[in-house]
Amino acid sequence: MQKFVIAIILGVLFVFFVLTAVRAYKARAIKQEADFSQPPMALAQPGSQLLKIRAFYVATTYADNHLERIRAYGLGIRGLAHAMVFEGGLQLIRKGERPFAIDKSAIESISTTQVTIDRVTEAKGIITVDWAQDSTKFSTHLRVVDLDDRAKLISALETISNREAK
Repeated sequence: MQKFVIAIILGVLFVFFVLTAVRAYKARAIKQEADFSQPPMALAQPGSQLLKIRAFYVATTYADNHLERIRAYGLGIRGLAHAMVFEGGLQLIRKGERPFAIDKSAIESISTTQVTIDRVTEAKGIITVDWAQDSTKFSTHLRVVDLDDRAKLISALETISNREAK
């Protein structure tokens, strides 16, 4: 009987902690949604497609704090994606999540790195696209495993943004 009571108490505590974590996650997303508007699902004027590759969407973070994941509008979910570069910008189609687009005029810089929030790769294994919306600056991190595809993506992003990758 005593083991049963202890098991019930531990079960209730576990459920309490899980619900607290979910509530905190949702509260953070709601706060972020108040800070900036939803990124567009598609480019307004895409132009012709320059490149389409498979990539891993790692995260979108604030540009000045790569340890704070953007949870608003579903941007916090990591997963497979197709990165499509058009003359008008970058379109990310994420598996099971809402797509979003970054207009070429919003792209501020492109860089490669080895580390971002909860992800470590080989040197220059993560492509970071810094962009701005509603006076808020973001960094979107993509992982492209194939070296040729990674070079093609960087080149296409440099072409549309007129910026050289760091």
